[in-house]
Amino acid sequence: MKTIEQLTNVDKAKIIFDLFKNEIPDFLEYSQSMGERISKDKGELIANWNNPFLSYQQWLSLSEQVVAAIKRYGKSLAKSSNVFAEQLFSGYAAIFTNHCLEQYGLHHAKSLRLARAIQLFYLPETPASPSNQQYLVLEMHGGAAYAAICTDTDGNNLVFDNRPAAEAEATDCQDGLIVEV
Repeated sequence: MKTIEQLTNVDKAKIIFDLFKNEIPDFLEYSQSMGERISKDKGELIANWNNPFLSYQQWLSLSEQVVAAIKRYGKSLAKSSNVFAEQLFSGYAAIFTNHCLEQYGLHHAKSLRLARAIQLFYLPETPASPSNQQYLVLEMHGGAAYAAICTDTDGNNLVFDNRPAAEAEATDCQDGLIVEV
């Protein structure tokens, strides 16, 4: 199993899909509406555009690519993690899709767990002092859909204050994944 730092954008999207398949149709609808809004609200967006990295035209182009993929692949995007991840989270269009996923997680996710997973995978890390850094170990046996936080004999989540201890626990797991919290 890859560490979280080794996961590609496509890998992260597949995990999100597998863990939260029931929210994928709503996310696709949200992404499509975001893309359509970008083309409809052109005047307002151009007047208020302040992104130093992408022009409005580039953003519009990325949103059009995502909307076209959603229309082209339709229900296949909600049925297959491979189609979902490869079509929406690879190439430059992933810039727009990642933005949609971040916004969906922050404002529209039905599941708090999905919001947290998006935050874990996609939002910038907040700096923590070394004394506050903690780690969880996920056991990924059977794939992302069966991921579980490692627990002690009483069923309490194991939280490690240092990475070596978390790594030791991860080696005892089948496909252990270390996550900073």
